[in-house]
Amino acid sequence: MNRGGYGDPPRTHFTGVISDRLKPARPGLNVLDPHWGLALHLDAANLRDRDRALTREWLLTDGAGGYASSTVLMCPTRRYHGLWVPAVRPPLARHVVLSHIDERLIAADGETWLSTTEYAGGFHPDGSVVAESFETDPMPRLVSRAGAVTVARHVALLAEGEGVCITYEVQADGRWTLDLAPMLALRSMHALAEARESVRVEPIEKACGYHVLSERLPGVFLWADTAEVTEASGKPTWYEGILLRVERDRGFEFTHDLLAPGRWTVRGQGTGLCRLFCSFDSPGQVGATAGLARPCVVHSASEPSPIEQLSRAADAFLVTRRVAGEGLMTVIAGYPWFADWGRDAMIALPGLAIETGRLDAAEKVLTTFASAARGGMIPNRFDEHTGEPSYNTVDASLWFIQALAAYLDAVDHAAGIRDCLWPAACHIVEHYAAGTRFGIHADTDGLIAAGDEDTQLTWMDARTSDGRPVTPRYGKPVEVQALWLSGLALMEEMAEALGETPPAPCALGPRARDAFEDLFWNDETACLYDCVFPDGRRDPAIRPNQVLAVGLPHAPLTGKRAKSVVRTVCAKLMTPRGLRTLAPADPSYKGTYGGSPDERDAAYHQGTAWPWLVGPYVDAVLAAEPRDCARGQARQILECLMATMDEAGLGFISEVFDGDPPHRPGGCIAQAWSVAAAIHIHRVLEATGGPP
Repeated sequence: MNRGGYGDPPRTHFTGVISDRLKPARPGLNVLDPHWGLALHLDAANLRDRDRALTREWLLTDGAGGYASSTVLMCPTRRYHGLWVPAVRPPLARHVVLSHIDERLIAADGETWLSTTEYAGGFHPDGSVVAESFETDPMPRLVSRAGAVTVARHVALLAEGEGVCITYEVQADGRWTLDLAPMLALRSMHALAEARESVRVEPIEKACGYHVLSERLPGVFLWADTAEVTEASGKPTWYEGILLRVERDRGFEFTHDLLAPGRWTVRGQGTGLCRLFCSFDSPGQVGATAGLARPCVVHSASEPSPIEQLSRAADAFLVTRRVAGEGLMTVIAGYPWFADWGRDAMIALPGLAIETGRLDAAEKVLTTFASAARGGMIPNRFDEHTGEPSYNTVDASLWFIQALAAYLDAVDHAAGIRDCLWPAACHIVEHYAAGTRFGIHADTDGLIAAGDEDTQLTWMDARTSDGRPVTPRYGKPVEVQALWLSGLALMEEMAEALGETPPAPCALGPRARDAFEDLFWNDETACLYDCVFPDGRRDPAIRPNQVLAVGLPHAPLTGKRAKSVVRTVCAKLMTPRGLRTLAPADPSYKGTYGGSPDERDAAYHQGTAWPWLVGPYVDAVLAAEPRDCARGQARQILECLMATMDEAGLGFISEVFDGDPPHRPGGCIAQAWSVAAAIHIHRVLEATGGPP
């Protein structure tokens, strides 16, 4: 095989509002402006600011766990970027198949590169100089202009993971030629690959394209469907040393090699159209009329309402999962790298599915996790490669009870709940009371104790590379007690609604409630301790977990102390992008999330701001403060969340943000429980006084 290619590229005090200091630092953004619409359209000035353009990403999903994602220049900057990243064993085992396409235009004005690729020595080619516009309506569409010729290309995923279609639309007065080389990665999305000889490329009979065979994937078919004059030619060529700048900045390996199996030469005159397909199926099985997957990032000139925007974003996370041959559903925690995690799924489910009216999807997600419950625990995750469930959290199962109660409150039937979901909830409280994995059990005071100094069972579960917990929270974490006490009361309510008998551990509720406040109240900080350790030590760190003890249904903390918690959290932890995970005055506070993996893990729950936490926070404000005051704050929080949807992952809300201004986005570009929190706040505002 050839090495190199085109041009031989180089190798190588509470006021009920968010104070001015907490408003977003982005110039020109007024968070109090009632105009909600997001103009997810970038013009040439934005696109030709190349470094800025390379921080803005788009995402499409196919409903089966697969996706397409890249930057607005279609230049990959992450190992996870690709025009086609299917789930080989849906919804997991995702592989980057088609990374991007090298694109060259030849017209009367000469030769112009349209695509952008970065190598260690710089960009070759650099199509940013001719980038004209980018938009996400109804799907990612990048337009370039070279002289009198305009070339638009947009990406569409085929339904249920069948493949991808990239469409080129050319407008010109005279003749033109497009020289297009598909760049294949053929690897797990978590890995980087080097050039290898164990790839075979064959021409496709009766189609203009290639059949690529490798040891790691089914055969990949690539072909052109066009009325223009098109040829497939050239030898397979490896392009070596392509740089992924985000991987470099995150402290990982950052160069990889890609295979161009050949190239298409498309010739036309005037207006022309060309579709390129990539699939595991042959051209005879997939064609131009193949069904398209739902476009998950859709914004139009009519500027959809906030709830419409959020509902569309929510759709990306709800995907199919087969369980014992049955077509159920699950929740992808975040794109591009997370799988389906039990904790994330249960926290996000009310917002993603129940509050958006997707009740059938909600039942299927609950059934997926209930059917895999063992020892009173739902899985925290399913292995990306084997699909085997893992059980290593104390709170995921308690969040299941919260999600089930929300679902039961929304439906007008109970048959499916009685058959599968109610028994699973009963098993959870029974095993938690009697004892299950990781020392999880009801202590003599009726509260839940769990884990030891070597475990990380709560959502604050980061570890350093040598295995040390960054935020040790074993014994009795505050939010676990809130979830347990709320859950016991909800179980009694659900039992009455279903005509069932409450499980015996519900009798622990009164005793545990009496114990909670005495054990967790901290007079010195006027809020709750974050964790009570087995030896009686109590952690006074001011963290956001305590808002659950105020905002959950049947929360254990009410009255003046509840109000004090809300005001302390607002004063110490609130940012325009979420709640900080630690107060800035704490010696362990980390205000920025970045650097190497260990540096990021050290900051992950030590000051980094999380959008998902403002959902429970708004519930707590509404429980503790006068309604008008609470609604005013909730509305500002929602506006700030909506403002993030054009910052990193266009049309989505990121996983985390820096605790310090200007609160840069970090982590996943699209996080399920971040989007769910915004949907929940919107619905709360509607329920408490009309549209926000």
